[in-house]
Amino acid sequence: MSETERRRSASGWTLNRELLNVGAIIVAAGMAHLVMGLIGHDKYGPVMLLLLGAILVVAALGHRFYEERRLRVTMAAECARCGEVAAAAPPRTRKAT
Repeated sequence: MSETERRRSASGWTLNRELLNVGAIIVAAGMAHLVMGLIGHDKYGPVMLLLLGAILVVAALGHRFYEERRLRVTMAAECARCGEVAAAAPPRTRKAT
């Protein structure tokens, strides 16, 4: 067992990981505050923020729809191949015991 594994708790919790997460949250909050401050205080700031939010929601929904559609096509192709394999194989018969 290495020295690092001995120092790490059984749950996998480490102070470094927690500090990295908190730092990332603080940076993200600072960037969001900067963007909102720059855009939101202009003459058309509130309208721009609403439009930006709406664009993000539409993009997320469009991406979700596209991914589900792509997954359905892949699953349908797999099911078609399974059907072809099942049709090509002779039917199984049960032996009477």
